[in-house]
Amino acid sequence: MCPGVDVSQSQIEDVNLALRTPRRRLLGFLVEQSGSILATMPGAPCLVASPSDVSTQKILVAAHAAGVDLRLEAPKTPGPPEIRLEVAGNKQSVRYANAILRFIGRFYDGVEVYGSTFFESAEVDSWLDWGEMELANPPLQIEQALETLEKHLDQRVFLVGQRFTIADASLSVALHHLQSQGLATSLPRATKRWLGTCMAQEAFAAVIKGAKPSAASAPSAPSAASASAPSAKPKAAAQPFEDRYSSAVGGRSEIKRIVAGEDQGKSLVGKQVSVCGWVRTAREADKGKIMFVQLNDGSTPLDIQVVIDSGAKGFDSLKGKVGTGASMKCTGEVVASPGGKQAVEVLVKGDGSEVILFGGVDAKEYPLSKKGHSHEFLRSIAHLRPRSNLIGCVARVRSALAYATHEFFRSNGFMYVHTPLITAADCEGAGEMFQVTTMMAEAEKDGKPLPMVNGKFDYTKDFFQKPAFLTVSGQLSVENYCCALSKVYTFGPTFRAENSHTSRHLAEFWMIEPELAFADIHDDMNVAEDYLKYCVRYVMENHKQDLDFFEDKIEKGLIKRLENLLAEPFARVTYTEAIDILLKESPKAKFQVPVEWGMDLGSEHERHLAEKVFKKPTVVYNYPKDIKAFYMRLNEDNKTVAAMDVLAPAIGEVIGGSQREERLDVLDRRITEMDLNPQDYWWYRDLRRYGSVPHSGFGLGFERLIMLTTGVENIRDVIPYPRYPGHAEF
Repeated sequence: MCPGVDVSQSQIEDVNLALRTPRRRLLGFLVEQSGSILATMPGAPCLVASPSDVSTQKILVAAHAAGVDLRLEAPKTPGPPEIRLEVAGNKQSVRYANAILRFIGRFYDGVEVYGSTFFESAEVDSWLDWGEMELANPPLQIEQALETLEKHLDQRVFLVGQRFTIADASLSVALHHLQSQGLATSLPRATKRWLGTCMAQEAFAAVIKGAKPSAASAPSAPSAASASAPSAKPKAAAQPFEDRYSSAVGGRSEIKRIVAGEDQGKSLVGKQVSVCGWVRTAREADKGKIMFVQLNDGSTPLDIQVVIDSGAKGFDSLKGKVGTGASMKCTGEVVASPGGKQAVEVLVKGDGSEVILFGGVDAKEYPLSKKGHSHEFLRSIAHLRPRSNLIGCVARVRSALAYATHEFFRSNGFMYVHTPLITAADCEGAGEMFQVTTMMAEAEKDGKPLPMVNGKFDYTKDFFQKPAFLTVSGQLSVENYCCALSKVYTFGPTFRAENSHTSRHLAEFWMIEPELAFADIHDDMNVAEDYLKYCVRYVMENHKQDLDFFEDKIEKGLIKRLENLLAEPFARVTYTEAIDILLKESPKAKFQVPVEWGMDLGSEHERHLAEKVFKKPTVVYNYPKDIKAFYMRLNEDNKTVAAMDVLAPAIGEVIGGSQREERLDVLDRRITEMDLNPQDYWWYRDLRRYGSVPHSGFGLGFERLIMLTTGVENIRDVIPYPRYPGHAEF
């Protein structure tokens, strides 16, 4: 106990109980009982330790993760690290690294860096002791230690539970130190992934500046409510320098392999390469004896400059045919560029050099000859707009987010399920569905009237013998598989027949919809947060040049906004609390739609919460039942359902989800209240009749995710071929 604090015997017993209870910590308990002991501390605790010592780095990383502000002071004489602080007028100290780590882990109540349960805290203790023995410097049996780590981490993100703990801080710093000494340079797969994830934590990066894994790691799944999503950068050598699928043109190298590397191609100077692509700009110099061409193949937003000498083979075929949009192959030598715009260029000159023109362009007719084009104009030429800088960058980020989506769910044990696009059930109960029928085509072909019965269409004569529609969601179908395979997801197109012309709606778009058995609304929120952070982290680590374009041309401050998304846990607030906040903010916010309990939050309300109030992504949950779908679980208050929305700055809602209603009687009552036909959902109701379980899930509009990641404001510019009222070309 802390001297100078008046604590009774019963309170001592309560302290012992508190230490055995998850989410309770000693200092937090004493603050409650004794009038804020922490308030009596004269400033932050002082860490007396050598700044360069590995133990010091472990402590500082753990303290940063726990939010504990330490003052670092160099020791006057050699010795173990020591924490000094004053509590209620009494000077206290804690010595040795592991003891200090445990002290930090318990410093604040509710900060779960020591584990979120009593059992997890015990696991953290065991890993701290293991690391002290097995990863000592120099380690006794590094191979055996790595084998132990690999087996443990094979199906885990962190050492203990679903969060970065003081055990992760201690072992990751130790392993990083061994690597810096030339030891443990070759890590097995799972251990490498884990180390990359730990090093991507803000706490690690803040203490150990410029730290990078010895080899880039494969994508890994993030922790629930972690400060940041994991590193997910692929190995640079994963692909050969020359594209193996380019025999038709005699071989080529992707332009990104030359100009998009860390050294911008400087290490390739003197190497002969072949590049293919489409001309961005072309100009002649020295009275037509030299041609400068900016070439791009779509692998990167960066162009490569090709300097073609008149002596090169094929030069004469270029006269009058090479302009913006022309396609060609250039074989030459990588040389240092004398200009300042790029580090290297390709010089096509002398023996072995060659240019081949695949397709020329008439500059007067080519729609993209002009440098600047409006987004509206680009939509009118959707077949050519991928060649523009904007849509090229969007396409690469879209592809990366699709990859990250599958990798996140795969690495977390989810199975991918293909759900039907044609359905007879309306998941949302909104009735805004595209109908699928062959009756009209058959009637028009045969010149006969449509089959009618009592003034209504006779769907028994239709293809499916009942009304059928394009799906608005795969949720109901994926729930079936969830209740057998536990964790599943679907990722595919969905359709809404909304006559909307806004910048946020499409008639055809893609949805990601995971479902988890044995999970409640809080598990649902954790997965949603982890997934968003993982995807954003993946794009930031693998598509820097694309994000630089968006930062420069689309949204100033984009990269900072994305960094903030990763920096800390999302805010979480109930719908009722959100309404109370908005009511207080209304006088100065001047909302167009007045705020009242029971309303569906509009975009202005969602963005105000995320941008002005919490200033970070925000989860609102427990919505009124009357504004949510029939399948969402009714709460005990009988007024709200266990539904949640994730709101992001600059975007608004990006994810909507809920705990599903697993009670058949309640589900039937909700179906009736929504004026739906129970017979249309007989198979969905069966899930509640045979082995019903608590389960949760959410839906995310993929295009909304792309907008969030790129800053592009119109949803029609983040999908290859936008479908909206009056537009179904291409």
